[in-house]
Amino acid sequence: MGSQPIEIQAYEKIQAKRIRPWKGEEEVRLAWVSALESATGVHFDAERAKKDSSYNNVIIEFKAPGFFKGSKSSAKFIEATHKRLLPYILRESVKEGIDPEDFIGIAIDGEHICFVQVRDNNIHAQHLIPFSSYAVGLVIQAVVSNVRKAVSANNLMTDFGHGAINAKDFMQALADAFAGEIAIAGNSKIKMLFEEWRALYGQVADMSIFQAETIEKEMSFIWRGEPKLSLPGRLFVIHTYNSILIKLLAAEIVSAHGLTASMQPAQAMSTILNDEMLLNALMQDIEKSGIFFQAGIKGFVEEVIFSWYLDAALMPEYSQSLLPSLRRILAAISLYRTDRLTHTRDVLRDLYQGLVPGKLRQSLGEFYTPDWLVDFTLSKAKKGSWLESRVLDPTCGSGAFLLAAIRNIRDEAVKKGWDAQAILDYICLSVWGFDLNPLAVQTARVNFLMEIADLLQQTPGHQIEVPVLLADAIYSPAANPEYGQDIVNYKIGSQVAKLNIELPSALAFDRIRLDQVFAQMGSDVESNREFDRVGQRLVESNVVTATELEQWQPPLKRTYDQILALHRQQWNGIWFRIVRNFFWSATAGQFDCVIGNPPWVRWSKLPETYRERVKPTCEHYGIFSNNKRHGGNELDISAMITYTTADKWLKKDGRLAFVITGTIFKNPSSAGFRTFQIEPKNAKSLHLSPVSVDDMKALKPFTDASNHTVVAVFDKLDTPASYPTPYREWVN
Repeated sequence: MGSQPIEIQAYEKIQAKRIRPWKGEEEVRLAWVSALESATGVHFDAERAKKDSSYNNVIIEFKAPGFFKGSKSSAKFIEATHKRLLPYILRESVKEGIDPEDFIGIAIDGEHICFVQVRDNNIHAQHLIPFSSYAVGLVIQAVVSNVRKAVSANNLMTDFGHGAINAKDFMQALADAFAGEIAIAGNSKIKMLFEEWRALYGQVADMSIFQAETIEKEMSFIWRGEPKLSLPGRLFVIHTYNSILIKLLAAEIVSAHGLTASMQPAQAMSTILNDEMLLNALMQDIEKSGIFFQAGIKGFVEEVIFSWYLDAALMPEYSQSLLPSLRRILAAISLYRTDRLTHTRDVLRDLYQGLVPGKLRQSLGEFYTPDWLVDFTLSKAKKGSWLESRVLDPTCGSGAFLLAAIRNIRDEAVKKGWDAQAILDYICLSVWGFDLNPLAVQTARVNFLMEIADLLQQTPGHQIEVPVLLADAIYSPAANPEYGQDIVNYKIGSQVAKLNIELPSALAFDRIRLDQVFAQMGSDVESNREFDRVGQRLVESNVVTATELEQWQPPLKRTYDQILALHRQQWNGIWFRIVRNFFWSATAGQFDCVIGNPPWVRWSKLPETYRERVKPTCEHYGIFSNNKRHGGNELDISAMITYTTADKWLKKDGRLAFVITGTIFKNPSSAGFRTFQIEPKNAKSLHLSPVSVDDMKALKPFTDASNHTVVAVFDKLDTPASYPTPYREWVN
């Protein structure tokens, strides 16, 4: 029995008393308190006059077996919650000087448990949960947690970082399931998702044995798979785990703000008795965005790469370790105060930094910008009112620059007297982010949601879409010169997929219609239909006209047939959703202001497949040096991103402000960058005119690296740069 999880041990102790059967409220109380004290090591106080039990900020009210009659409207349930828990919590709140909303109230009648929360001096009952080991686990989690927690970086790291036992158990279960599946010969969905994640996100850069060993010491779970996959495999597991956390947190946020009929989704899911029903709830409500769609947020969860845990959890060899640890994560999330969010910067960035070892983040070029540097860069980027500026961060990471822009917009809009809907609409039209990392995209979307949740609450029924896209700042869809302007050609995928997407331009740049076509074609791929029937169905459903189908059939068929072939090799399920995002970036329009901190990675460190794909784009801008002796094309990709984003998304007379490596202003290999001419072969080329450079090398703004950091500001003009340009060197 000692090797069993504590919730099972506690459940069995209570169940032994329950089946006698137990008699009266006192027996229920004694059985529960004894089991909880054994499981948690804490001592409960009993208030003699009322038989309440409490531990710090957890207050439990017991009733005789079955007194709630399975209903929150029963007289005994109302007595337990409104007449006993409410006054007790309010009294303790005054006595202890703690917000009554932070207390955890629990009503138990032996057959059911119910968590309650005080809000605005009223009691709010949550789900009435049948007695089970999962229900017992939820109460244990509440006792250990001791208080409803704020969504802060410290709290998230305490509960979900490498030091938390629940996190360690879940990541270990994920790692074991993933290592087992990746070792199996042949294709599988999980293997496909991993390979495409590597192709999208990039491979871990070369590092020494010492660096690898240092990284592995920082991780709390063991890799039991193929040794060469130790680092990418564990990073994939961490990304999966982080993705699950933030999506569940987002679901709690929309529920707590009254945006959906789904109450406390994490609590509800943690106590679903049937495993398949739990996994289906996670698939429909979270991974397929059901809860967010109910809340009026379109396409909030777009990536499918990190949903592989649901497939693994259906397999008997993995479910026994995956599901209990997943339920404990759900229980921990359910105890957070997501109804009251303070705008406290980027807490999800801090969570990610705590989960991914610093050395590994450095090898990936991930240097998260300190808040003061974000604010400084935005101050340099501003040319006029934020209420007249569309803003893009083309490599947004977890969204720090987007959040700062949103706050600036909100401050100005409130001063101008704008109402909540006007502010919300303007933000969703004007603040955009791109990133190639699927986890970064989801993190930025959740951060964006946290920043506007109160506005959504004030505008019930209003539908929005969060404009943070899985998109490539260097390589984006464009018309193919070989086919004229009628066809858009775009390459995507790993060595296995290697898709060459062809679409008619009229469709590719019409986002609404492209979504409709992709939705239909995605369904038809899953049904294994040949394109002839697909074309008929597109016309029958009025998605395209018969004339359009006749004109568009060749490129559509070539695209569809490639994805159908992958489907038949078990290498499908993601493509239309991924391509949809990349093409959405091509319809984003132009922006008054481009800001951010693009990744600092040398050309030679990029995956070979990606280098081949983007090299023609980079050569088009003439930013590779011809001097092999001085590094040749060893340019930092942040320099490439400066040119591509200025060309494609920055308006004429617009401003670009990047946190970037100072080497591009000095190294011979960056000579091409310093021409500041966007199209060197075009006599009418626009220019990227330097406005100012702030050299912060001496300040060392990134605590985990000693980089040559500068904030470089450019205007996009039709005249060449004029000199001198202010170049300020900061001293420590």
